Amino acid sequence: MKTGWTASDMPSQDGRTWLVTGATHGIGLAAAQAASAAGATLVLAVRDLAKGRSVADALPGAASVIQLDLASLASIRRAAEATPEVDVLVNNAGRVATRREVTEDGFEMLLGTNALGPFAYTNLVADRVRDRVVIVGSGAHKSGVLDFDDPHFERRRWSVGAAYAQSKLADLVWGLGLSRRLTGPDVQLCHPGWAGTNISSATGNARLDRFITAANGLLGQSAAQGAEPTLYAATQDLPACSYVGPDGWREFRGHPRLVGRTAAASDPVLADRFWAFAAGATGTDLG
Repeated sequence: MKTGWTASDMPSQDGRTWLVTGATHGIGLAAAQAASAAGATLVLAVRDLAKGRSVADALPGAASVIQLDLASLASIRRAAEATPEVDVLVNNAGRVATRREVTEDGFEMLLGTNALGPFAYTNLVADRVRDRVVIVGSGAHKSGVLDFDDPHFERRRWSVGAAYAQSKLADLVWGLGLSRRLTGPDVQLCHPGWAGTNISSATGNARLDRFITAANGLLGQSAAQGAEPTLYAATQDLPACSYVGPDGWREFRGHPRLVGRTAAASDPVLADRFWAFAAGATGTDLG
């Protein structure tokens, strides 16, 4: 007996074009595969062109590839110039790191790749998105703090947990700000829960990675299941700027539904402050 929404419930995407960032592995790959199976034409925006082309060749439907490195504003601008009109833009690409690094433009790597890069890319292509922008966040946003005095951890102590949580809180407040500013396309937010992808076991500590991998089997779900909130957010009729996640215990796994977010993630003042910071840092804005 069917108990909840799955990818098989997604309406036909015939005649529609999806652009998915980070589509060579994990949630992005699973979302691209499901959208293609539902009839969508795919544009895969990826760092590694060879991997992207391999994925595109294996999809059941038409697909093309553009190179996009979210840790480089120059790459983002080149990718934006190559981006066609699409119906759905899925901002999925993200990363973790084992130590503090900076992007080509001097941003702390996780904030730059997970939030500032997608912010810039979306601003540059927003006039080519016809229907919906989806931003993939994380439950980690609940412990996030946006420190505008030291956003790049130049003075405060860096840890992967603090940096990742800050970047994911940034994603949610960016989505809130984008929803209030964007005319035309709808903006939706989601998170995959605890999905067994490479991003969840990349701490650099072999013992900890083995523990996380084992925990994935007990608490987590597959990448295909983790992609379902993305698919739901991309295709269902939802209130503006909803937040979709799994319906199970602590939102680790389960079927997609609307879920809650922190007060900070819902704060329009914080959203405006982040927008001003991100626009200044990236040199991009809407309009």
